[in-house]
Amino acid sequence: MGKLDEFFGTIRGEKKRSELEVVEEIEDRLRDGDIAGAIERLGTLEKEANLFLALRMVVRALVEKLDEKVASDAGAEDLEEVRGLIKSLLPYANGLFNPRYRAVILSDLAILFYKLGDDMNGDIALKTALNMAESHPDLTRDILMNLIRNGLLRKAGYAMRIVRDRKNLDIVLSHLAEMFYRAGDEERAGLVAEHIASPFHRALTLASFASVEQERNNLEKALRLLDEAIHFAEMIEDPDARFELMLKLYDMKYSFVGKSINVRDVLSE
Repeated sequence: MGKLDEFFGTIRGEKKRSELEVVEEIEDRLRDGDIAGAIERLGTLEKEANLFLALRMVVRALVEKLDEKVASDAGAEDLEEVRGLIKSLLPYANGLFNPRYRAVILSDLAILFYKLGDDMNGDIALKTALNMAESHPDLTRDILMNLIRNGLLRKAGYAMRIVRDRKNLDIVLSHLAEMFYRAGDEERAGLVAEHIASPFHRALTLASFASVEQERNNLEKALRLLDEAIHFAEMIEDPDARFELMLKLYDMKYSFVGKSINVRDVLSE
């Protein structure tokens, strides 16, 4: 039912449905596999939070539908149907005023486009999402994490290159690398760490890897990682920041071998 139907329905004395009822109808339609019908109802939602919630539900249904199509080796015609449904969500996503909401939905749509092999629309959606997330490091992290989780490592690398705020990106990548390392995925942790531009954050990341190895009683590997961290710390241009971090790294190194730090040793390096 469109806006005019709602208007004339109100004139006839029919009670206008609440947005909660509309969201519930969208959920029911999705449960019945009627994604197109659910999308048609999006236009009746005026509250942005409700529209965001409904969009996420539709995106989830599209992910499941696309995965089923791919698993069943569906033909181009079936995939084109899914592509059309995904594209029909773009006006709703771009109409969201809240930058967080828009970033989340567009990053979800980017992954769907990539799964369809539509790099052009995927790149446009991803770039817009990252621009919207620029002042929200946690959101940037989630976008990168979703790309990696979906096996889109090349696109994750592309995302890392186009993020404009390098400082925030390095913080995000450092946390992401540590998360992978703690989960035992050293390969992905290393790939993420390689994209960290700042020697300061690169050193901190390697130090976090060393802490993990020390917790696992792999002392030799922990010390080797700390030596790498010290190597990057020596590249820090700010003398105060460099000294502070070097002091921290040598304190870690000495504590790993059960000794007290000797500041003279640090100053002599």
